[in-house]
Parts: sequence; C-alpha cells; structure tokens
Amino acid sequence: MKNYRPLLLQEIDVRLPGLRVRRLRMNRHLPEVDQLAEHSHSFTQILCYLSGKGIITANGRTYETGPGSVAFLPPHCLHSFRETSGRRPLCLVLDLDWRGAVKHGFFLNRLSQSQAGDIKRELAALAKVSDPGHASCRLLAAAGILRILDTQLRATGGLPAHQRETPAFVRKFERLLNQGETPLPEIAGLARSMGYQTDYLNRIFKQATGQTLREYRDALLLKKTIRLLREKSQIKDVCAQLGFLDQNYFSRWFKKQTGLQPSVYANAKPLPPRFVSAPDSGRGL
Repeated sequence: MKNYRPLLLQEIDVRLPGLRVRRLRMNRHLPEVDQLAEHSHSFTQILCYLSGKGIITANGRTYETGPGSVAFLPPHCLHSFRETSGRRPLCLVLDLDWRGAVKHGFFLNRLSQSQAGDIKRELAALAKVSDPGHASCRLLAAAGILRILDTQLRATGGLPAHQRETPAFVRKFERLLNQGETPLPEIAGLARSMGYQTDYLNRIFKQATGQTLREYRDALLLKKTIRLLREKSQIKDVCAQLGFLDQNYFSRWFKKQTGLQPSVYANAKPLPPRFVSAPDSGRGL
C-alpha cells in the first residue's frame, strides 16, 4: 500500500464454485510515485482505471491505459505501471481466486459508457455502507462487489455479453451501417433514413442497448477492424478494406476507441474469438 492512498477498502471473503473474491479497493497514486516496479501476484487481479493515464507492461508488452481501461491479470503475470499524465491515477482493484484464470491470459479492454456508469454507481453505494462489519452491511457490500466483478469480466471476455432480444430499430440501424459507403457515417443522416429525430432515437437506443448511437456504431466497426488487423499484415490494407481514406485519421480513431495504436493488434498473436470486443448489449452485473 506504500505506493497508494486507499480511498475505499472492502476486505471480503465471498466464495462461489470456482471463485473466491478476496477484496476490493480503490487507490489514488501518491504524488511522489509515478511508476510501479515489475511484480506479480499469486492470485488474479482486475485493474480498472477511473482517471489518469499511463503505460502498463504485462509479460514484456506495453499497453496504454486511460479512464475506463480495465486489465485482467491472471496469477503470476509479471506487470508494471508508469504514469504518463499530470493527473494522479485513480485505480479500482479487485483481488480474487478464479479457477482456470491462467488459461485466459492477460487482457486489456475499455469499458463502455454504460459499464463505466454502472461501476461508478456501485462504488458510490459501497462508500455509503455504514458498518462493514455488520452482517447486513456485508451482504450489501458483497452484492455490489459481485455486480462490479460481473461488469468487469464481461468487459474483458471472462463472461459472455448479456443476450437479449434486439429491437427492430436496432437491427435496422445495423443494416444501414453495413450498407454505408463510409466507415463512420453521420448519425444524423442514419436517423433521418430511419424516420426518427436524432435525439429521440439516441434516447430509445441507449435504453435498449446501454449505448448511444455513436458508441454502438464505433463498437461494431471496432469489432470488424480488430478482426481485419489480425488477418492482414499491413494496416494500409485494413484501411482500404474498411473505407478509410486517411491512415492517420484511422489510427487516431482506433486509439480513441482502445487506447492503443492499431499496430499493437496487427503485430499481436491472435486471441480467442471470445476476447474480441462486441457491442455491449446489456447493462452488465
């Protein structure tokens, strides 16, 4: 704890078949500490960055992190962290024992806006638990922590995304996206084609999917982009197939979605299909 100032700490021992949640804590990096030396744990750890930016190194590879980044670290995964911005990183840490976690390997992804909102609401509720030692309060804390864990595991591929019936207007929106001549068609134009006002469609779309029209559009394109990056050796070939005319613009868009340069995916070994992000169709937890 010497590198952090703990803002929230819940020592908890929740046990389910194949899973034990040890503790949840929220840490603010101290001003005099801008990097953490390489280390590992005997247990699984999930890191969720709520603010600040940095570089996390895991098993010899580096990844950029920012607000909403969530990292899954299996037992004995060597990792380190280096701060890259002036704002002190605020990190939510979950320690757990999970049977079979090693086979999933290290994974980094970014929470959707709805997932990040869900986690922040659960943290606000946990901060109000008056007596963590009381049985009823421990039950409330355990339920909130499990909901946070559910959201994080779905974001990192440890659990499948929630499946629910897709409304007709969502299916039509997807069809229009697939028929578009540009990779990032204007949201207002798509709404007009569907016969809706943009604000109204955005509102009912978020109620149905947990994402705005723009977030959903970008998530669909990102899923396709990652698949193509793993199939092709040249980023310019991916740009051409997707319809991006400017490779620099494509790189900026990709980094905004993932926090990473496209070359990280293009040069990486293929991941199992379950680790490729898809649009978040559920609330998680």
